[in-house]
Amino acid sequence: MPAKSRKSPDQAVIASGSIAEETPEEDAPEAGSSVILNAISSLRAELVSIKSEIGEIIDSKIEQLAVAIRGELSAFKNEASAAISEIKVTMDDHATKLTSLESYASTSSDTMIKMEQDLGKLKRSVEQLTEKCTDLESRSRRQNIRILNIKEGAESGMKPRDFVSQLLTEALSLEKPPLVDRAHRALRARPGSDEPPRAFILRLHYVHEMEEIMQKAARMQQIVFRGQRMNIFPDYPPAVVRRRALFKRARELLKDKPGVKYGLQYPAKLRVSHNGKEFYFTDPDKAVKFAESNFEISDPL
Repeated sequence: MPAKSRKSPDQAVIASGSIAEETPEEDAPEAGSSVILNAISSLRAELVSIKSEIGEIIDSKIEQLAVAIRGELSAFKNEASAAISEIKVTMDDHATKLTSLESYASTSSDTMIKMEQDLGKLKRSVEQLTEKCTDLESRSRRQNIRILNIKEGAESGMKPRDFVSQLLTEALSLEKPPLVDRAHRALRARPGSDEPPRAFILRLHYVHEMEEIMQKAARMQQIVFRGQRMNIFPDYPPAVVRRRALFKRARELLKDKPGVKYGLQYPAKLRVSHNGKEFYFTDPDKAVKFAESNFEISDPL
């Protein structure tokens, strides 16, 4: 039998060393994994700790904010409550004032309505009184006449009433001088040489003499006294004169129209006779329209 070969001690050592070296290589992965796991575990613990700390900080901040917000809300609520209370008081005061104003406005409205009614009555009363005063003034002047265009100073050396009595007798060829109660020039400043003379205003004693004078003056085309043309008119109150003057345009349109007769009745009513018909106008505008629509009006050159 062949003898077994025996290894030398070095070979044995080498063999055993190779075996010893192979064992750490096999255990290295397990040791690295353990280290990683430990690191991960440590990191996890740190993350948990950090998370806990962050949570605590956040909770603390939230609590602080909540306390601050609750304080601010409470202060705002108190301020708002105070402001609302003031507004409510003001609104109640305004409501009271509005109620008072509504009552006052209602009372004022009723008062205004009554005042308007009273004013209407007063206006009508004033118009009636004005008409009565004008009528009374006209009656007081019923025997007065007004003579225009008598030269200033023509009566020199004579009493005014004797002068106008002689004037009327000569100018109108009267049978006897009329009896004049009083006569005077119009009460205004003496005019200059280039201004028209003041009118003579006189009162006749008898109504029939006054009517006779006015009828003769109306029939005469022109009245001349000592070479001077003059005019004779009734002495109406100023209010009546103004109302009669408004018919001037209508009278100009009717003047010299064939078959037309017209005249002003007291106080201011235009009577027009045309083709056997009588027309009366108290409105000057209507009288002008009547003349323009019924007669051909030539345009002035």
